[in-house]
Amino acid sequence: MTFVCKVNKELRADRANYSPVFCNTLKRDRILWLLLFVFVISLPQIAARNKQTRSWQAKDSVSKPVAKPLREYTTHYIAHKPKIDGHLNDSCWQAGEWAGDFVQWIPKEGAKASQATYLKILYDDKNIYVGIRAVDNEPRKIQRRAARRDVFSGDVAGISLDSYHDRRTGFEFDVTAAGQKLDGINTNPWNTDLTWNAVWYAKTAQEDSAWTAEMAIPFSQLRYSRSKDQVWGLHCWRWISRFKEESDWEPQTSTGPGILYAYGLLKGLNNLPKSKRFEMIASGLGKINTFKKDPLNPFANKGYTFGRNIGLDAKIGLTSNFTVDMTINPDFGQVEADPSEINLTAFETFFTEKRPFFLEGKNIFAFDVDDVNLFYSRRIGHAPSYSPDLADNEYLKETDNATIIDAVKISGKTEKGLTLGILQSTTSKENEQLSTATGQKSITVEPLTNYFLARVQQDFKQGNTVLGGIVTSTNRFIRNAQLDFLNKNAYTGGIDLLHQWKDKEFYLDGKMIGSYITGSKQAMQEMQQSSARYLQRPDISYAHYDSTRNSLSGWGGDVKIGKGSKGLWRYYTELSFRSPGLELNDMGYMQTADVIRQNNYLAYFVNKPVSIFRTYTCVAFLNNNWNYGLQYLSSSFTGAGYAEFLNKWSINNSLTYTTEALDTRILRGGPAMYVPGNWQENFYIKTDDSKAAYCSLNYIRNFPNKQGKGSQYSTTFTIQPISALKFSLNLNYALNDNVLQYVGCASDGGCDKPIMASINQKTLGATFRADCNLTPELSLQYYGSPYSSVGKYSAFKHITDPCNKSFEKRFTLLDTSNYSDDAYQIDENGDGKTDYSVSNPDFNYYQFRSNFVLRWEYRAGSQLYFVWSNEITNYQNPGHEPVTAIFRGLSKGTVNNVFLVKLSYWFSL
Repeated sequence: MTFVCKVNKELRADRANYSPVFCNTLKRDRILWLLLFVFVISLPQIAARNKQTRSWQAKDSVSKPVAKPLREYTTHYIAHKPKIDGHLNDSCWQAGEWAGDFVQWIPKEGAKASQATYLKILYDDKNIYVGIRAVDNEPRKIQRRAARRDVFSGDVAGISLDSYHDRRTGFEFDVTAAGQKLDGINTNPWNTDLTWNAVWYAKTAQEDSAWTAEMAIPFSQLRYSRSKDQVWGLHCWRWISRFKEESDWEPQTSTGPGILYAYGLLKGLNNLPKSKRFEMIASGLGKINTFKKDPLNPFANKGYTFGRNIGLDAKIGLTSNFTVDMTINPDFGQVEADPSEINLTAFETFFTEKRPFFLEGKNIFAFDVDDVNLFYSRRIGHAPSYSPDLADNEYLKETDNATIIDAVKISGKTEKGLTLGILQSTTSKENEQLSTATGQKSITVEPLTNYFLARVQQDFKQGNTVLGGIVTSTNRFIRNAQLDFLNKNAYTGGIDLLHQWKDKEFYLDGKMIGSYITGSKQAMQEMQQSSARYLQRPDISYAHYDSTRNSLSGWGGDVKIGKGSKGLWRYYTELSFRSPGLELNDMGYMQTADVIRQNNYLAYFVNKPVSIFRTYTCVAFLNNNWNYGLQYLSSSFTGAGYAEFLNKWSINNSLTYTTEALDTRILRGGPAMYVPGNWQENFYIKTDDSKAAYCSLNYIRNFPNKQGKGSQYSTTFTIQPISALKFSLNLNYALNDNVLQYVGCASDGGCDKPIMASINQKTLGATFRADCNLTPELSLQYYGSPYSSVGKYSAFKHITDPCNKSFEKRFTLLDTSNYSDDAYQIDENGDGKTDYSVSNPDFNYYQFRSNFVLRWEYRAGSQLYFVWSNEITNYQNPGHEPVTAIFRGLSKGTVNNVFLVKLSYWFSL
């Protein structure tokens, strides 16, 4: 029987026809490693804490903490609002007091700021008004660098308001000296989510020896309690780019438990308006797609198509604490394309979210456990799951993504510390038109699907203890046999507990998760045979493959205990596990189930200039891995260091050693196999990025071993010749020599012949960006990225003894001298007849992606977009061109262009 192997084809092992090869394993008592908390020697008793004091302090060495009262600022009500022009010369600015005495956080923590900064806050029935005067004794050196919204560039000043006063969420409003706005949400310990975009107003101006900022922040953009007399958390900061210096009104410290715990107090807010938020954004767009004409293809015989869309977004304040966000029929045509790649692994690539609706407030819905998460928003509106095979002279009118019919979010927090987030979204049933010799017909490629998520967290003991939970559901309405490979219903849930003690110096973070999925027998077979678990492996004894089941369930958890603040040392020890049946990929993201991990982390950092350093950090990390049957898999140790020098250059270097590993996934459903240990080095250096021109270099090297070697080189050049114009160019090259690259499986019924080969893969890429910011409201951006990857295979081998102590005896080399019809004809028994064939997996992949975006915010919250997206793709298999033939390869590729105009209008009632 002849079988043709394909690249990345998953094995379908028939256990009845395979004589299992069991690898030697370590004794089960090694599981005791999992219970060792190597860093925690003793845990102090819980100390009482005053509600309005901060009991940590930045020091060069560990010492007894000294209580400090939080700074306070009392605002004033005004009857006449200022004109927001940046000049601070309206009469209302005569009221109230100017607050100063800012203190450095970076680089000299606790030192007096090099330049004076003054803050004033006023309010009326609709807005909070903020005035900041940033004094500079060298005003010509103030860096006014234009940039896109939410990009830190040049000198910056701003405030953050903890309007819940829960020390967990801060709404930040910043403005650069060039007048660009930045807004985001701060969370502990040092996180800022810049995807949150509010509708507010800010302008800057120049004085003789200072630059000034003037802001108006509507109460409708904030969430707060219904109390008559409000007390909020307040933080005000300033960044002086040429010094890389941050100074703060409320002194911050790197040795504290988090940025929000150091916020000062904003008082004087009385009788604030009740929430009456009702904001809407109506949008419409038109677009044209152009591509190469094909007279034989009824869907491409014109070379272009037209499209249009009308959408509606709304933000409704249920109370001062809770907000409903919704979108109907959205279009995200202005979003930048994902980077190009060629994926030779068995695992799905994780892509970051770029769609505004799903980015905003994402921290409320997050539930991460080790390296998996229960909510991966890219699942909503993903590419169609089913792709029909086409015969000669058949054509398909393809759909890029499942259409999002609607999406709704409800989020907020009560006065008693209950945080709630609910998300619901529906994507439409997607049909594609198939043209055959007998006519056209419609094929369903994605079913109607509903996604639901609810996330809740409750604070206790002034936030020292937080208890939470999450539930998600994915329900597909499958009515077509070709979609039976999809799960019909998928449910996940989890609970989490964070407890901190001794003034938040120590913490315990625990999470438990579970999943339950149902579907057809085909769907459950797909789940059991997926790369997350490979239950069909012939040597697995603690779980079994069941071809008759119609449901699958599993669970997992993570427990971490460590030291998170005070002093210059940080450490934790962590135990995480996931059972073989755990499945999160319907609404979350998980590469592997069937794993037990134990991690240990130790870090030492210096937060003040020492010798030639502005700051430096040293890190040690130890990782141990088992499968769910307590079979030892591998360990790794990483030593890393980061340093920033007095000249503002920085380096980051790490060295990792991984032991010989028992890899249960390398044969993709076949038996486990030993792979050699390896060393990896990672080096990164960057010049002073406060300059108008700077660059960086990154080098990653996998040291040669019996399995192969690899290296990656990347460099980035950035220059801003004038304030309004910025260019950056990234160049990268990667070399991958791997003796054990999976190719496929040759078999006469079972899967007793896993085939691997040596691959020599070279990848070359570049990314060019140009930003032209004519005003804070009008900008042009260009992104262009050519990509080339070439893979050449040789030394094909049949894995015969995957756990042999000798590397060379784990496989048998195949004779590939007989080559015809783009395949290697294998005569394994030497009888002169072909036993099976292996398709030539050599490939050439060339792609170019670009986006040009003109963005004009013609009024607050309302925008006009013009977008041109271009993509050229050429995939060749087998491929014979070198990696440097990128331009020749692109010249032969298929070209697609999208021209789009989108207009949105924001209004509030």
